[in-house]
Amino acid sequence: MRKQPQDSNSGSTHSVPPLPDRFFDQYASAPRVGDDPELHGGRTRQSPHVEGLWPTHVYCEWIPAETESTRLESLVPQDASSLVHSPLGAPLALHVSLSQSIMLATADRDTFVNSIRAAVDDNFASFSLKFQSVEWIANQSHTREFYVLRTAPCDQLTALLDTTNRVCRAMSYPTLEDAGFHVSLAWRLPDQTNPKRIRRGDSDESAQDVTDELEVKIDVVKIKIGRTVYRKELKS
Repeated sequence: MRKQPQDSNSGSTHSVPPLPDRFFDQYASAPRVGDDPELHGGRTRQSPHVEGLWPTHVYCEWIPAETESTRLESLVPQDASSLVHSPLGAPLALHVSLSQSIMLATADRDTFVNSIRAAVDDNFASFSLKFQSVEWIANQSHTREFYVLRTAPCDQLTALLDTTNRVCRAMSYPTLEDAGFHVSLAWRLPDQTNPKRIRRGDSDESAQDVTDELEVKIDVVKIKIGRTVYRKELKS
């Protein structure tokens, strides 16, 4: 059974204008409260916090329109935690990763950001992204499972990944080799004792109609270092 999207303003005659995308840059993550999984709903950090190292992520962002957000939320399984809306019902920005979660040294911050921006500058134009399936995948450490939209083949995404990997390789940081481009919609902790669960790698055919209709415009690459987000606009 799917979660039904909540509409707390169904009787209102006024619609609230969407938040500008830069709003999400300022509130990209909650303050860090420690590495203890008990403080994060059972989630475990892939890279423990180390003073002087900054968790870093390069990605293309998608802020769904209200109608898209509602349809995506309707796909979220009952046994998973939504990444489409916050627990209070606020819409969340989604993304396609162009890097692993990198632990960036303080001394490398400016060089990394400037290198990504320079590599993207004038070489990439905005593009449209479509999707081909919805399925469960696991993170690298198999501590969490994610319900994801798989992207359709996209040369621009592949080229952006190659660009990010070149910068990471030149600075001796890990690259993202097996991209499997996707947008995460929800997550859950593994449970091998439940045979009725949709298993990792299984496609959810009931979501295909939503998948077929979605088309997203990608017009910016973002670099998140700690809680600071840097932008590089793609040519229009």
